[in-house]
Amino acid sequence: MLIKEWKSKPVITINRDASLTDAVTLFQTRVISMLPVLKEGKLVGILTDGDIKKASPSGATTLDRFEINSLMDTLPVESIMSKPVVTIGSDHTVDEAAGIMLSKAISGMPVIDTTGKIEGIITKSDIFRCFVSFTGVSNKGQVFAFNLQDRPGIIKKLTDMIVQHGGRLCSIMTSYDDIEDGFRKVFFHTFDIDCDRFDSLVEKFYESGQLLYAADLSRGFRKIY
Repeated sequence: MLIKEWKSKPVITINRDASLTDAVTLFQTRVISMLPVLKEGKLVGILTDGDIKKASPSGATTLDRFEINSLMDTLPVESIMSKPVVTIGSDHTVDEAAGIMLSKAISGMPVIDTTGKIEGIITKSDIFRCFVSFTGVSNKGQVFAFNLQDRPGIIKKLTDMIVQHGGRLCSIMTSYDDIEDGFRKVFFHTFDIDCDRFDSLVEKFYESGQLLYAADLSRGFRKIY
């Protein structure tokens, strides 16, 4: 899951001496959530819709429409942009990008090459696209969630059971967050398990005492254990 495979491009940018009006126009006419700000072709800041809202006159202003337009025309992007810019390389992974965005409380960041040139943008929407693609949830298969002892062979035992019931694995995800030591949460997304075999498999999983959740998205069945 490399960023270079999921970044958005081409990148719409704006010069630092452009006006607030120019920036607002771009946000209104293009499907973007942020604008990299350039000075002589180099990245010097980032402009988000939040920056735009902070800089724009509020509805309670005493200025008339012409005064507001004049103010926005003379206010340079450089004076309202956010800096320094958090960036990432295209050879990094999507999960690295997600971790940075979460820790920095940002919605995206420019993707740069080794020379500092902008190659694209990676945003929360791109992260979501990647997540949906790799989990296979858009294909409406089956989902199983477990609380498993963290020991060798336990996952293979469950995947063998899935295959024996006609299932085809799409993805396996694990997590050690919010769980006691010696255990981990494991999530399987599968395809091709018919209704009868699904019910039989769920029963076997339930008897193991480790099943947390089962769903057959193709028929809208969901159950929490």
